[in-house]
This record gives sequence, structure tokens and C-alpha cells, in this order.
Amino acid sequence: MVQILESSVSQRISDSRSRPSLRGRGWLVALLYVAIHGLLAWVSYVRPQFGLGLTPWSPQAGLALAFLLLWGPRWFPVVALATFLSELWVRGAPVGVLLGLVSALWVGLSHGALATLLQRLALARGWSSSRRVVKFVVVSSAATLVIALVYVGMFLLTGWLAESDALAAIARYWIRDLNGVLCLTPLLVQAHRWREAVDAVKSRPGEVALQLIILVAAVWVIFMLPVAQQLRFFYLLFVPIIWIALRWSWPGALLAVLVVQFGLVIAAEVRIPTTRYVDIQFLLLTLSLTGLMLGAVVAERAKMFQQVVRDAAERRFADEQIRERDAALARAMRFAVAGELASALAHELNQPITALVSYLRASEILATQSVSNDDRLQGTLGKAAREAIRASEVLRKLRDFYQGGVSKPESVDLVALSESVANAFQERLRRHDVAFELEHAAAVPQIQCDRTQLEIVLHNLLSNALDSVLSRPPAERAIALSLEVVDSAIVFKVEDSGRGIPVAIGEQLFEPFVTSKPDGMGLGLAISRSLIRSRGGELSFSLSSALGGAAFTIRLPIELPADLVQS
Repeated sequence: MVQILESSVSQRISDSRSRPSLRGRGWLVALLYVAIHGLLAWVSYVRPQFGLGLTPWSPQAGLALAFLLLWGPRWFPVVALATFLSELWVRGAPVGVLLGLVSALWVGLSHGALATLLQRLALARGWSSSRRVVKFVVVSSAATLVIALVYVGMFLLTGWLAESDALAAIARYWIRDLNGVLCLTPLLVQAHRWREAVDAVKSRPGEVALQLIILVAAVWVIFMLPVAQQLRFFYLLFVPIIWIALRWSWPGALLAVLVVQFGLVIAAEVRIPTTRYVDIQFLLLTLSLTGLMLGAVVAERAKMFQQVVRDAAERRFADEQIRERDAALARAMRFAVAGELASALAHELNQPITALVSYLRASEILATQSVSNDDRLQGTLGKAAREAIRASEVLRKLRDFYQGGVSKPESVDLVALSESVANAFQERLRRHDVAFELEHAAAVPQIQCDRTQLEIVLHNLLSNALDSVLSRPPAERAIALSLEVVDSAIVFKVEDSGRGIPVAIGEQLFEPFVTSKPDGMGLGLAISRSLIRSRGGELSFSLSSALGGAAFTIRLPIELPADLVQS
């Protein structure tokens, strides 16, 4: 035990954030502790037994352990001194100064060892976990039992205690110290948070007053009953204790038990007839355990609820981001469709407009050579030519803008990108009862590509697959997205269990304006293939052997082709 204390001194058991600094204030706090220890010993000195001053309650045990937990186990001599001085003041040291000093030194040394053990097991703080509370109770129970065995054994060996009283004295000492530790130590260790307690009381003063009235009334009613009936009605105390624990967690419950304990001290002081004090000791122990355990469970559930609320908020935020990303992809798809459409229009209309300009110029020349020259004809034809030229220029600029847009290659994590695109469809998949599976190889390298363009392609393929499977019964709706590395290339595959692609349009599937959808434009696959090919890859179509519907395969080389690197 001495070795434990010596190691605790060298390691400075508590870090500077968990307890106050000892510089300058240590001995002042020590003197204050000695004074409070003596006051508690005097107040609780009721109904002593066995000639050793073994009282039913010992709040000074909880005070001593809290003092050592807050200020460090190396202050155990102060606890020993306070124990000896209290004994000298309250009882006059009837067992003699030497035995009194030895027993006081044992009390200080053993409480210092218990504080060290609790700190090493990380049980000195944080009683908001039921598991930590159970460990704290078990360790404290075992330690106080050892303290009681040695303490009573000293007086037994020196002849101050009869052998017939040994077991009763051990039980009395053990339970009284354990009561003090369980009821008072957690409250004192957390006393620095008193402002939170005051604010909580101010928030519900009526409820606090009602709980206190019911608690005091229950104690009063119990002790006004005949002695034979008191023990039978002690269970009434559990009602307010449980209520307080549910409302205020373990600090409120332990304060309530402390009120009950001081009520019993007052009853003993005024000589109210009571049942056996050993029964009352076990009652207080049960109340303390109930309040501490139930309060810890309540605090634990409150933390879990707060975590659930935070997780829900994070999920809502993530869902909002997914929706925004989905909307951004949809906008990008619309812009891409608009670009493809503009390009097609520019290509198809450029020749007619050029011919129109030529005809109008010829008409203008013929009109100037005509005998019956009409200035209005020439002006009108000139305006027509200028408008046709302007239209051709506008279409050319649109084509250059959409076809010559600058790509922004970057290092892309393809697995994360696939998961991101898949997450954008989760709501729609769930709404339509579509089974979705995403598979990828264990190690997929990152590649240089335009992330947005690849997202557009995957988004388009998954959207087509989802539209296709809706023609199936819910039990047969399935989509699979896989990602693997094959022959120095990244291979994506999107498969579905839908109706497949009609044979009539299978060969023209990637041409613009070819579609099997009644309301489709037929540009999505054409745009997708163009984007994939711009990176040196290929987009192809086949039948899905796994799901029976369509299968679209994207093949992207891991390294860019030389011509694309140079460009």
C-alpha cells in the first residue's frame, strides 16, 4: 500500500486540469478540511457502540476520499491528522494516544490507497455511466471492507474489543464508511459544478420544493410510526428518490439520500425510538445505490439521446448535401444536354444558313442589276443577309462554347465517387423498393479525370437503370454498380433487372435523339459516351447475365493516352 502511495506521488496522479493547483492554497485547504472533518464527526456522533465510537453514519469517510481525489493521495497524512484530532475532540481518545494515532494513520493511509486505485482505474470522475458506477461501487465496497477489517482487528488484538462483538463491529464500520463514500464523495468531487445545479433548481423551483416536502414528509411519517412498523414502511422513501433520480440524475438522488441521512441523525439525537440502526444503515446503502445507479442510467440515456439528436442532425445535413449534389448533377446534365443540343443545331443549321446567305447575296446582286431598281428590295435583302449572318455567328459561338469547354482533371477517388453518386439515389431507390448493390475491388487506384463529367455519366446510367426497373414488380427490381481493375483500366458496370433495350434501337443507342422512353430526348447516352471518350475511355452496352436487363460498361485507362496528355 505504501508503494502504491509512493508511485502516486511520483506520477502526480491527477493532472492539472482535473484538480486545483496545490501551489499556495494546499495548506489552507488542508486546514479547512480538518475543521470540516471535525464538525462532521461531532454532528454524526450519535448512538456509538462497542466503546470504539462506531456510529451508524460516517460522512467524514466520503469527505476524506473526495479530498484525496481532488488534491492528491499524497495528502493522506492530513486525513490521518484530522481523524486523530476529531477523535480527541469528540471522544477524548479513550483508547489511548498511541492506539489512536496508529488507527488514524491507518485510516489516512488506506483512504489514500483507495484514492490512488480509483484514479488509476479512471473511476475518480464521471459517474454518468452505469458501467463506471458499478466499478466504483465494487472497488469502494472491497476497499472499505478491508479498512474495516484492519481497523477493528487493531482493537480486537489490543483487547479493546470483545471477540463476540467483532463481526458486528466490522459490519457497522464497513457499512457506515461505504455509505459515506457512495453518498458524499461523488457530490463533493463534482461540487465545482454548483452553478449548474443552482440554475437547474431555479428553472423548476416548484418541483424541487415539492420533492423536498415529500421526502421530508416520508421520513417524518416513518419515524412517527411504532418501532415495529417503521421498517415495513421504509420502502416509501424509494418513491421520491426514484422521482428525483429520474428528474435530476445521480447528483439530485444523492442529495436526497443525504437529506434522509441527516434526518435519521436528527431522529437519533432527539431520541426518537427507531428500529435497529444496522437495518437503517442497509436502507441508506440501498437508497444510495439506487439513486447512483438509476441516476447514472438516466444520464447515460440522456447522452445517448443527445447523440441520436446530433446524428439525426448530421444525417439531415448529409441528406441536404446529397440533395444539393443531386440537384447540381441534374443542372450539369441539363447544361450538357443543352450543349449537345446546341452543337447538333449548329451543325445541322450551319449549312442551310450558309446557303441562305449565298442566295441572298446573289439576289442582292441581281436586284442591283435589274432595270426596275427598287431601293426597298435592296435594303430588305441586305437586312435579311445581316440577320442570317448574325444567326450563323450565334450558333457558331454556342457550338464553340459547349464543345470547347476547358476540362479540369484532378485526382479522383473512384470508390468515394461511386458511393457519392449512389447515395444521391438512395431516396428514390427506397421509395420504389429497388434493391441496390455497390461492389468494388479491394484496391482501386485514383486516376486523373474530370470528376464532374464522370459523375454526370454515372448519374445518367443509374437514372436510366432506375427508370427501366420500374416496369418490373417490386420484388424483381434490382440495380448493381460494380468497380474493378482489369488490364490497366478501371471498369465500371451498371446492371439492372429492367426490360432491356429494344433490338430496333440497340445499334443506334449512342446516337443523339435515339431513345426508348416516350418522353426522352435521346441525348443522355450520346453525351455520356462523348465525355468518356474525351478521357480516352469507352462506354459500351450489353445484356446483363446477372440481372437479366441492360448492362452498361465504362472502361477508363488508368494512365491518360499520350495524345490527351499533350493536348
